Amino acid sequence: MRGASPRLSWIWPALVGVIAAAAYVNTLGNGYALDDVDIVRDNPNLRSVANVPLLFATPYWPDGSGTDSGLYRPVTLSTFAVDRAVFGSDPAGAHGVNVALHALVSILAWFAARRVGTRYGTALLAALLFAVHPIHAEAVANLVGRSELLAGAGVLAAWLCHRRSPEAPSRGRSLAWDLAAALSYGLAVLSKETAILAPLVFLADDLRAVGGSGPRTARAGNVRAWVMFAAALVATLAMRVAVLGGVRGAADAIPVDNPVVDAGAFARCATALWIQVRYALLMVWPARLCSDYSFDAIPVVRTALDPRFAAGLLFTLGIAALVVHGWRRRSPVLVGATLWIAFFLPTSNLIFPVGALMAERFAYLPSLGFCVLAGHLGASLAGAGGRARRLRQATVVTAILALVALGARTWHRNPAWKDNASLALHDVRIMPRSAKLQAGAGIVLAERGERASAERHFLAALAIYPDYAQVHYNLGILLSRRGAWSGAVEHLLRSSVLSPANPRALEALSRVVEDPSLPEDLRRRVERHLATAGRARTF
Repeated sequence: MRGASPRLSWIWPALVGVIAAAAYVNTLGNGYALDDVDIVRDNPNLRSVANVPLLFATPYWPDGSGTDSGLYRPVTLSTFAVDRAVFGSDPAGAHGVNVALHALVSILAWFAARRVGTRYGTALLAALLFAVHPIHAEAVANLVGRSELLAGAGVLAAWLCHRRSPEAPSRGRSLAWDLAAALSYGLAVLSKETAILAPLVFLADDLRAVGGSGPRTARAGNVRAWVMFAAALVATLAMRVAVLGGVRGAADAIPVDNPVVDAGAFARCATALWIQVRYALLMVWPARLCSDYSFDAIPVVRTALDPRFAAGLLFTLGIAALVVHGWRRRSPVLVGATLWIAFFLPTSNLIFPVGALMAERFAYLPSLGFCVLAGHLGASLAGAGGRARRLRQATVVTAILALVALGARTWHRNPAWKDNASLALHDVRIMPRSAKLQAGAGIVLAERGERASAERHFLAALAIYPDYAQVHYNLGILLSRRGAWSGAVEHLLRSSVLSPANPRALEALSRVVEDPSLPEDLRRRVERHLATAGRARTF
């Protein structure tokens, strides 16, 4: 394989791209789910490509809360505007773009892994694992997952350009490659913030060559390249500050979305370490994939006596050991471990709380680190010589079976992302301890007229998270429609108290108090609350 011709070498990345697209082609029948509705389908800023310059001066969320979300992704929004201009409101075209982008990222992953490893087998197995792994379903099958895909493409393009610079035949071409690398990195950060630590991966790759000879060794000390990366970072941060007013993360994270927000530093970090174990387990055995890991799907790790804390600590030490091993051996292990660390760290909750405790979309770029490690291990076993023929055969057969199984799991997972109804009803069975999934299932069933089932899900959500204002409101409305006034009033009043800034509960109470069948004692109670709330709002 080392002597493969240039023509033959292109067969492998092309194969990776085709397989990546095939694994996700059944997403073309999906519609809009979760954040797709607000950010893509109903976003007024995307109605014309003429608005693209405006998107670079606009927060990611279009509803006015964008500055609190801490999200600034103008490149991602711009591609959605182009989708709208080309495909109209039909989501099939936009889903096709996501599939094509994932295929592109998988191809770039092949080239990156090929340059990191010493064998074609390393690159091929790593890229194929990345192409078909079902943990990527959220990033590919959900339209807003495009931020992950664009960031991935930008990071890998920057990495490859960074590598080409020292091999250029002239200073001018070397400068051009450095400029392309810095530009790709900047576009990646403007697609999603988690790309910000990508230069750490480039540096780890460069440092593997220290002690050797040639352009790769010289690259680690090339000041110009790092100055350009720094300039690109400063430029993107300046744009972010201009639009959001700062460089901070999400300011509006709430416990129902991320239960470690108010749990204290130890609980936040201990839980974050355990979440890394959860990600690693999903990479190995992605049987139970889910769209939501909010309260109380994964209970917070609150004490050092919790065995999950020990598991998280051991996993962290294992990653550190891989970094040391890779550094000493100058092997792809160093880059694989650095990929995992650099791209998980911004969303890990270790540095600061983010908007979610865990999300499979967060694993899109970090998973490449796992794939590189698996590819290196598989290629090393398959390349064993002498009496290890049976080991090589077993490794190849195991890799093929694993890829087929992972691809089948991906194909089965993709339709769950068709719309909110499909996702909620499917995932609530996977993660019944998620208050948001129970609430989502209740909303879907209420819209279908299955009120008894909807009520059970709403009550289940409140049993998990009693202060869930939205669910109190939904349950109050549901009960009022069948004349269960005592429960309806109780839940609507509770919703109003928990979320006084939201007028919907007060509006619902105003309608309830006008119903002639409402018992008098409940009427007086509602009137007192409305009068008190009215005075408070006036004040």
